[in-house]
Amino acid sequence: MKKYLSRLTAALLALVLLTAPASALTVEQALELLEETYYYDIPEEAYGAASLDELIQLLGDPYTEYMTAEQYQEFLDLVESTVDLVGIGVSVRFTGEGILVDGVVEGGSAQSAALQPGDLIVAIDGASCVPAGEEHRDLLLGEEGTLVTISVLRGGTTQDYTLARRAIHIPNTQISLLEGGVGYVDCDSFGTDTGALFTQGLQEYDSQVNYWIVDLRGNSGGYTASALDMLGALDGPGCYLYFEDHQGGVYPNLTNVEPATDKPVIVLTDGGSASASELLAAGVRDTGRGLIVGDRTYGKGVAQVMLDQETDPGYFNGDSMKITIYRFYSAGGTTTDLVGVIPTLLVDGRYASGVAAALTGGSEEASTLCLVTGGHAYYVDPEADPEVLSALLEAVPPLVLVFCRWDAGGTFQQRTPAQAAELLGLELEDRWFGDVADSPYAGAINAMGSYFLLNGTAPGVFSPEAQLTRAQLCVMLARVLNVGYDGPSQFSDVAQDAWYARAVNAMAALGLVDGVGDGKFDPEGLLTQQQFLTILGRTARYLNVALDAYGDAVDSLEGDLPLSAAAVLAPYDDWAKTSMAVLIWGVESGLDGRGDLLFAPLDQLTPSAPILREEAAAGLYEVLYGLGILP
Repeated sequence: MKKYLSRLTAALLALVLLTAPASALTVEQALELLEETYYYDIPEEAYGAASLDELIQLLGDPYTEYMTAEQYQEFLDLVESTVDLVGIGVSVRFTGEGILVDGVVEGGSAQSAALQPGDLIVAIDGASCVPAGEEHRDLLLGEEGTLVTISVLRGGTTQDYTLARRAIHIPNTQISLLEGGVGYVDCDSFGTDTGALFTQGLQEYDSQVNYWIVDLRGNSGGYTASALDMLGALDGPGCYLYFEDHQGGVYPNLTNVEPATDKPVIVLTDGGSASASELLAAGVRDTGRGLIVGDRTYGKGVAQVMLDQETDPGYFNGDSMKITIYRFYSAGGTTTDLVGVIPTLLVDGRYASGVAAALTGGSEEASTLCLVTGGHAYYVDPEADPEVLSALLEAVPPLVLVFCRWDAGGTFQQRTPAQAAELLGLELEDRWFGDVADSPYAGAINAMGSYFLLNGTAPGVFSPEAQLTRAQLCVMLARVLNVGYDGPSQFSDVAQDAWYARAVNAMAALGLVDGVGDGKFDPEGLLTQQQFLTILGRTARYLNVALDAYGDAVDSLEGDLPLSAAAVLAPYDDWAKTSMAVLIWGVESGLDGRGDLLFAPLDQLTPSAPILREEAAAGLYEVLYGLGILP
């Protein structure tokens, strides 16, 4: 189902820094514009930059860039991501076995010849294209009216088709009806018309649909207004986005679009899904409208503004500067910055389409496997490929319920993923840990394991009652936040080649952990409960806009805690109290919505006692689950 060859360059649109050539904009003018709105602090050395190139590099922000008039127009074309080309009208992927047809474009000669998704093009004009690669792209394109002969392998039989190349217009969002009452939305970019195209497509097909699949793989973003309108079409009018500026001001963004469907939604993501794609996926997650399936998204949680001749005529003449001015938060108030969106079912990209098809292809009468989550039962296609079913069951976290039966006429019984796999004769690489069954935090530990957010001490072993070192916690946090650090070590006792070095330095760079003094970190030192809870509170502030605002308010009190927190935090050291007050307020205010942000009541904890591995895993899970980041 993915993606058009001519759009491959667009996949990195919001992720790369363009090289800035000589420009009409001066360094002084650029600094004036940055001082007005730039989200981050401008480095002092940037004021000594001799060129615009050097200034951009010194900022260290991959999303702030200068564009010539030509580059700016290319950028706008890529955001709109509509394609006009001359070819046979197929979307393809290059594989070792040939050119795999993912989709057939309406109006193309491939449609007239009844080519189908899954067909494999093995030769073009008699020349083999096995293995297939980019060099075969131009062979399918050409002048309008010219002919090309392709050899297509389907069901073990090869057949030749001679097709005329036609002019084709491909919008950035296409909607089609698949077999079995599944509506499929192929969204490649968030252009100005994407929200309208999406809403119109839902209205046109919804009466024929039981499920909607929204494919955001490779979609690097675009206009957030289009993502908001799409969320409105799925869940109705509301606030699905918050912008935070460089002064800490927070601005809600609303949509008035009415819902066009109430059918279950499955959103497909991968590491190339970024920015507005993450806003849409997080909105579906936060509102409970459906499942996210696939790989973790890119982690772009900042927004840019385009300054050009229209906005600042005194600075530009056809050229433009794109500046990061906001950090953004999803409908639930959580950021996608670095952390991205963690899918409900974290499956390898090879199986994402198959898992979505399996979840939408079964029935209560015929299926032997059923998943229940978000108040909806997904009856799994009994004819699904065994590898797909294994990938599906491997990804199931504890709060997604699994029901299985021997045959279509039997009774569904709840099973663990491993038990269901054994019953169905499937091989399973179990992500749950084998030594946590007796832990009071087993569910939390296995949930974190389902998303590869924990390091075990050996394959399948977590050692829940072992004490936690400072380095081990940093590795846990680095996995949760999806970050690393490749610069020089910030601590004299953290060797650059140590297994924990990237994690320790990344957490220090984010301000989530501190050293112990004298330039040291003490990586093998054991963490106390209050040290852990302090770091946990900082992490919660990083992830959630309301918690961060509350923390700022507590900081402004200069040590005078709110009455609700002062008494319960009396046994704790002063340096720990602000972060812990944030966690207490999150619980008391109901912000967490689904549980506690603390793994145990404070009166059951001892500030100076060591934190255990099981307690740390449960603490991180409670924050991620309570804030809606994990299902």
